[in-house]
Amino acid sequence: MAAETEIATLVAVDIKEVWAREATDFTPWLAKQAELLGGALGLELEHEKSEAAVGRYSADLLFREICGDIDADTEKGRVVVVENMFGSTDHDHLGKLITYAAGLEAGYAVLVAEKFREEHRSALNWLNRVSTEDVAFFGVVLEAWRIGDSPPAPRLHVDVKPNDWNRYVRAARASELTPRRQAYHKFWTEFLPALGNAHSGWSGRTPIGDSWMEFRSGSRLCSYHAGFCRAKDRRYRLRVGVYIDSRDETTNKDTFDKLHDHKQEIEQRLGEPLVWGDALHDARASRISLYHPDDMRITDEERWPEAMRWLVEAMGRIRTAFDPAIQGLRTL
Repeated sequence: MAAETEIATLVAVDIKEVWAREATDFTPWLAKQAELLGGALGLELEHEKSEAAVGRYSADLLFREICGDIDADTEKGRVVVVENMFGSTDHDHLGKLITYAAGLEAGYAVLVAEKFREEHRSALNWLNRVSTEDVAFFGVVLEAWRIGDSPPAPRLHVDVKPNDWNRYVRAARASELTPRRQAYHKFWTEFLPALGNAHSGWSGRTPIGDSWMEFRSGSRLCSYHAGFCRAKDRRYRLRVGVYIDSRDETTNKDTFDKLHDHKQEIEQRLGEPLVWGDALHDARASRISLYHPDDMRITDEERWPEAMRWLVEAMGRIRTAFDPAIQGLRTL
């Protein structure tokens, strides 16, 4: 008879056990969690500013929706203003959120709280009904949980959002694609089946018109990337590689150093040298890259079959070369 599987129980954790104070502990933490907040909202975000001035007051956090392409001219996305509070929602914080959204001309207004009173949930829903498609209001519940003696795990749960929000996001993104982003979307839509047929186990995000795509590596510290870019020599190239960004600069450096310790064996498995520590606009992150030898741009549609063949083959080699070293990062 098979042994019974042990099943643990999720236990709610008092928010103040994780962050003692909203202003000095939670808000700075959330500023570094653009991916977590964006994942809850269904948006890609980057942190732009904390304590953004609006008259005599300041909004807790300012994010911006990512609409541009890495290594290309960025198309500024809509502003996301966030007001945080511990405990149950109140008129004061809801009023501040509306004031900040108006003053900053935000496209998205987000109130984060532990609990939403019915009158404030109704108010946010009403704002979504009467607002144009240029602005959306969200109510996000902050929670923390643990299993047994594990560290507390934060959770952001969307309690209030516009009607048909998921469908709206997909439609809005499709309608806002520039011709170049439409080309990227078409390229990746054709590329993903080819990659899946050649190499099992890849998990990439849905293409939305970026110049690059990200694929899980098995470690939270880094991921595999493939894409079009403008390289350091100003040439337009195809690139694959490992992208290191744990959202913490010190951890990123340690991760890079641990991978670099295996440089010789990685390049031996790959069969050619890599560019280590590829320069980025954001110095916090780092990249290890392999480039296509020739110039290649997304506008060269007649060369897409060649580009896809190279990317499929190069991604397979990159994963084979790096996987043993990345497996070791799981213990970090």
